[in-house]
Amino acid sequence: MTGEETINTVEVAKTQFDEGRYSGCLTTLTTMNSTSALNIKQIQLNMILCSYLKKGSEHDLEWLLDNLYTIEGKMNKESEEEEIDEVEKAVLLYNIALVHFQTKNFDKAVVILEKLFKLIEPLEEGLVYKICFLLVECYLSTYQTEGAAIVVYYLDKQMATKTADGDMHKARMHQYKTRLFAQQKCLKACKREIKNVLSVSGTTASSLFLKSEFEYLRNNFKKSCKLLNSAPKSCPSKEHIPTLYYNNFGCMHFKMKKYNLGVLYLSQALEANTKAVKAAPQGCNSTMYSINHHYQILYNYGIVLLHAGQPKAAFNCLSQAATVYSRNPRLWLRIAECAIGVVKQSQENEQIQNCKSSTVKAIVGSGIYRKTILNTNFQNHPKKCSAGLLSEEPTPSLTYAALCLNNALELLPPSNSGGPVNVSALPAAPLKDVSKLRASILCNLAYVWLGLGDPLQALKPAQELFSLTAAPVNLRLLGSVYAAEALILLNRSNEATNCLAPEFVGAIINSANCQTKTNEDDASSTGSSPIPGKVPATQETLVQDVHNIIILNSVALYCMKRDLNRAKRILAQHLSTLNDGEIPAQATMLLVYIELRQGNTEAALSILKQQQINLQLPALTT
Repeated sequence: MTGEETINTVEVAKTQFDEGRYSGCLTTLTTMNSTSALNIKQIQLNMILCSYLKKGSEHDLEWLLDNLYTIEGKMNKESEEEEIDEVEKAVLLYNIALVHFQTKNFDKAVVILEKLFKLIEPLEEGLVYKICFLLVECYLSTYQTEGAAIVVYYLDKQMATKTADGDMHKARMHQYKTRLFAQQKCLKACKREIKNVLSVSGTTASSLFLKSEFEYLRNNFKKSCKLLNSAPKSCPSKEHIPTLYYNNFGCMHFKMKKYNLGVLYLSQALEANTKAVKAAPQGCNSTMYSINHHYQILYNYGIVLLHAGQPKAAFNCLSQAATVYSRNPRLWLRIAECAIGVVKQSQENEQIQNCKSSTVKAIVGSGIYRKTILNTNFQNHPKKCSAGLLSEEPTPSLTYAALCLNNALELLPPSNSGGPVNVSALPAAPLKDVSKLRASILCNLAYVWLGLGDPLQALKPAQELFSLTAAPVNLRLLGSVYAAEALILLNRSNEATNCLAPEFVGAIINSANCQTKTNEDDASSTGSSPIPGKVPATQETLVQDVHNIIILNSVALYCMKRDLNRAKRILAQHLSTLNDGEIPAQATMLLVYIELRQGNTEAALSILKQQQINLQLPALTT
């Protein structure tokens, strides 16, 4: 084949490829491969792409990726003997990165694209834009805003010097900037870019979805819903609008604490996603990969189900999501919370069904001779469990919850590590502060090990929890409660007394108040206006509830140690700070117990008559 014939054949093949006539392009390339003196590796690359893209192809992305890596291996081998054209290799590497992006392996795609970005100057202009746009997409998909900002700045400079190309890519650049500013929570800059997007692109589905996300970040959910409803039902891109529509509506109703509506919309998002995947063109599964948001929706669905009081369904969803987002410590915590919720619900149902039989064995006699016989054999004792049993399949049990919580702890950096924290939490933004997350994990872990009847395992996370100065005060107080319970079960009642001592509890509360005051001073210096000297109402309520539990547990502990006078004094002092309607039934029962143990039967009866409460005896444990 002569040089002129070769050029004409190349132009024919390019035209066929651009027009989507992949079978004809493959035939042309096959002819060139056998007769042309052009680079064989480049022709083979194009033949592989056409074989994958042609109608009726049975090849998938895994086949495509394997063949692309095979060609790369041959190029690397030849590069040891002779110099390989950088542009030729850049095209191959870009295609490999594109396949990784379509299969949502963003980390692998970023590694390849960052390597290409460093060598971008000698490359063709069209390839430069493709590499940069794909790198920005990967950065934004993984919330790497610093890297995305660098590439966007580079593209801005490139487009400023090339007017024609700048106009062609202007709308795309404004969309990238909007997404970047939204992830950085720069709302003013985000608002400015949204105006630019609307002025360039008009009211397309993409622009209205971006504006809806902006209103979502401002907690303006009603306006966000209106924008979603006004968006066109079709989009020039490969995205499936109904899937995104229902997913976004589910997230907005979750933020509005309308969890059942969120469950409804997210279930519709899953159905729409399934239909979109089934309707994808056969023979080319890149479209199927790009429109498939199954695991992101499952993650959202599981979180909303958990808040809606459906831990069993939430557990199934989040367990599936964990197969993809296994590096997310917060996801493992949520799975553990689902398992705990399922166990708690089953225990409550069992208590309701067997409430009387689990406590009362029989009632004999009548009148003044009427007697109640209590059960002495209870089935509610926690079963002993060791760490060696944590290799079971995903089932909503306390054993599996312990495994999930240990996974979450392993994914967090050490508590004593200095420097900035950046923990991956895909599909959500990375975690910059893990102190509250660590406290929640330790609190749940202590609770789980106590439920499994292993106080020695429960003691370590409980002690670590109340020693975390950055943890919320209510969780630190719970840590002292769980530590005291574990110590009692280990027959170390003196140490348990120290955990429940008023001085110890007061020190935790005072340190939290000092931390709150420091945070208020910091907030005031940055221009915000918090309410001075006051913690949020929900936090204050939680602290008071946990403090009441600690007082009652300390009274029970002194009763166990036969120090009834001290128990009565602490309880009376605590009851004097409460209103009549705020006195819990447990406090009344403790006071009655103390009076009976001291032989004051009439005083005990007087307390019961005065309170006029309908007490339900809990199942006793030995």
